[in-house]
Amino acid sequence: MRGVTPMPTAFRVNRDLSLEIAEVPPAPMGPGEVRVRPAHAGVCGSDQHAAHTGAWIEYWPATLGHEVVGVVAESSVDASVPGDRVVVDSRIPCRDCADCAVSPRLCANLTWLGESRPGGFATDLVVPASSLFAVPDGLPLDVAVLAEPLAVVLRALDALPTGTERVLVQGYGPIGALAHRVLAGRGVRVTVAETRQDRLDLAAERGAESRESLGRVDAVVDAAGFPGSVRVAVEAVRRGGTVLVVALGAHPIDVVAQDLVERGVQIATSLGFEDGDIPRALETLAADPEGYAAVVSTRIPLAELPATLTGRADTLGKLVVACAPEEAVA
Repeated sequence: MRGVTPMPTAFRVNRDLSLEIAEVPPAPMGPGEVRVRPAHAGVCGSDQHAAHTGAWIEYWPATLGHEVVGVVAESSVDASVPGDRVVVDSRIPCRDCADCAVSPRLCANLTWLGESRPGGFATDLVVPASSLFAVPDGLPLDVAVLAEPLAVVLRALDALPTGTERVLVQGYGPIGALAHRVLAGRGVRVTVAETRQDRLDLAAERGAESRESLGRVDAVVDAAGFPGSVRVAVEAVRRGGTVLVVALGAHPIDVVAQDLVERGVQIATSLGFEDGDIPRALETLAADPEGYAAVVSTRIPLAELPATLTGRADTLGKLVVACAPEEAVA
């Protein structure tokens, strides 16, 4: 019926870990907040883990989804107006502790959109205006949805020493594929280690070189996190090289300190991203939208998300949920 606004819908994880799509009342909008109509939301490994275990969730039922892009529908601040295309910064640091004084990404009380307040697997989302970043003109929203994981990658790669020329990427999921794209764009020679042959073939199609052609590499980006992955990375890197740990592996690092010291190998880690990294990621995406669009291998409508996450979603590349067609949220 004309003139009737449909009730918002949202993906929900219930206390018993059942998954559903349900109608929900519109979220209340407080001072300094903005209502966003999500267009797309990327599925992160943390979303899958939370949906299966309830880890990190602080309210029930929970609507996950922290890699969100959409269009402003209503705003309580002048800086955001309806129709603005935006990416949401999903970090929720306290910005008041000693760790935040160093960097908000190190906040001891850090939580995330979807875990401590409703996230973007929905048709209605309310967030602080300060967490929004404008999507560059001409950048499709279904590519801009990669801004947050790309921000993580850009921050991590900042840890590689100047002059790095040969890199091994361990794991060719979305983070590994994004790292490959960034490094290749910088003229770095990249090889990939991956147990899935389809992903290995994809990396080769995108220019990844053979292990034999590179020999020992200057750096290894561990985006896999399998048991022993850091040890394997240390064995692959040259003397004086760098192992950059990005994956959230839950296994002990079985590396002998003497091997590190005698070979001069550095182990660096990276967590999240800084305040300026999402704009940097959006600029990177806008400069090569077609290249980065290929990282998204699977797109599903919001209604299919519960069934998709009931099992372990194991896609070739990034899985993205279409919360609403772009024309419907504009």
